Amino acid sequence: MDFINSPLAVLVILGIVAVAAVVYEPAEFVGAWRALAKLYATDRRPLSAAFPGESVALGVHNYTHIDAALDDEGLWMMYDGPDPKKAPAGVLIPWDCIRFVAEDRGRHRFQIRAKKDPIEFRVSPEFGTALQRRSLRAPNYEDSA
Repeated sequence: MDFINSPLAVLVILGIVAVAAVVYEPAEFVGAWRALAKLYATDRRPLSAAFPGESVALGVHNYTHIDAALDDEGLWMMYDGPDPKKAPAGVLIPWDCIRFVAEDRGRHRFQIRAKKDPIEFRVSPEFGTALQRRSLRAPNYEDSA
């Protein structure tokens, strides 16, 4: 019991918590990714990822890293999380299914058409600007419905 009261025990516990916080991938992201993949999953890959390791918030507040590419077909997102067996590896979202919403707290917010409610995601300003320019070329998904 003396070990728990020692400064070393406190450092060990803080170290374990820090490692767990960095490695942990919230299940909510995987659920949102699965919902997105039901509509847009693909086994194909883009020629190159213009935005590797992009930090994306898909759904509520959970950030994860993906590789992303933009081309004439649409937005490619390749998930490389800790448990890729639970989620399809890649999605291809056509341009007419993506809508820019707003800039929010230094990030760009978009919506993707889904069966019931749109799926929201937030990206970095650099990726968001490129995505916004590209998505504005295609008809808005509200116009194509």
